[in-house]
Amino acid sequence: MRLKIEEIVNSNKEEIVKLTQELIKIPSESGKENPIVDFLAKKMTEIGFEVVIDKMGNVIGRIGKGSKIIVIDGHVDTVAIGSERNWKFDPLGGEIYNDNIYGRGACDQKSGVASSLIAIKLLKELGMPKNITIYFVGSVQEEPYEGANWQHIFASTKLKPDVVLLTEPSNLAICRGQRGRVDIKVLVQGLSCHGAEPDEGENAVYKMNPIISEIEKLHHNLPVDETFGKGTITITDIQSKAVSLNAVPYSCTIHLDRRLGTADTLESALEEIKRLKSVQNAEAEVFVPDYTVESYTGYKQKIDGYYPTWLMEESHPAVLTATKAFEKQFNSIPKIITWRFSTNGVAIKGLKGIPTIGFGPGEERFAHTYEEHVKIEQLLKATQFYIAFLIEYAK
Repeated sequence: MRLKIEEIVNSNKEEIVKLTQELIKIPSESGKENPIVDFLAKKMTEIGFEVVIDKMGNVIGRIGKGSKIIVIDGHVDTVAIGSERNWKFDPLGGEIYNDNIYGRGACDQKSGVASSLIAIKLLKELGMPKNITIYFVGSVQEEPYEGANWQHIFASTKLKPDVVLLTEPSNLAICRGQRGRVDIKVLVQGLSCHGAEPDEGENAVYKMNPIISEIEKLHHNLPVDETFGKGTITITDIQSKAVSLNAVPYSCTIHLDRRLGTADTLESALEEIKRLKSVQNAEAEVFVPDYTVESYTGYKQKIDGYYPTWLMEESHPAVLTATKAFEKQFNSIPKIITWRFSTNGVAIKGLKGIPTIGFGPGEERFAHTYEEHVKIEQLLKATQFYIAFLIEYAK
């Protein structure tokens, strides 16, 4: 079977590359994914999926009638292009140079979407195992609110996968987990007064200064997690409010991005901020914000700014199956890794406990950059792996 898979993938190289390029050429910034969803719905129907687009705008396809439920997920949204002057290639061009395909979403993660879809098409040609049902999910708004898409899917359907395969970039390694994260707001109150008489009030921005300094020190002193490495915390936004630009600010808020390890919890992350001396002295409010997510369809849902850590044991059957499929197909031992960034796994595994693994073409370090690209060689190998994994899981 190994040679059959390799042969059928290589003979369909042009189609795999072309689909990746076509997806890159479709602008699909978060909240504006409708053109790529419509494109994929048509493509999936051609492949043979039963296709629906849910209220949030996720495109969901089903193929097969077996009792084993396998879901392959690939988010279709991207971050913004940014300044085009910083790109060496057209960010929406899908151009090929030195056997790499360049453009926004090339590795994060339109190449994973393209290669997994073609893998399912080719598996049909090889002979779909009768005991599996495959769902493909082209999920939306993953970049700003990872997992919100799957929270909606779980709430609105009866879908209960046996395993979920995320096609985020992993450099062809098998991923078994990721750091979590939590959004934290710190709010301090001051006393407004005229800017001409600042000593008559209490400047909330100045009041925030000691907190900012202590948070920077906290980052350097966070412990090292044995799986995910050193914990991190950073300030990503600061805002103040005043009655006018010639008045002392009466409030100041900072936004913190706290990445979580296996020993961290939502409560412990909040407590480490609350116990800072500067926070206590300022009588600051520390809380996790919630967000109202509105998709391109106009659908709205409320979510908390907490995205749990998730981790699969290396001995879990899903990880072992992926390892076995890789070894059979490539006659080599795969790397087993964890992601530094965050994925839809925060909802699938982190909140729902559904076995989840990751595998995709492209390197995590190029995601969201002006150098974003994917190697064509990795596209082909990812396609081979997806076929091999589906066959192995059916056993």
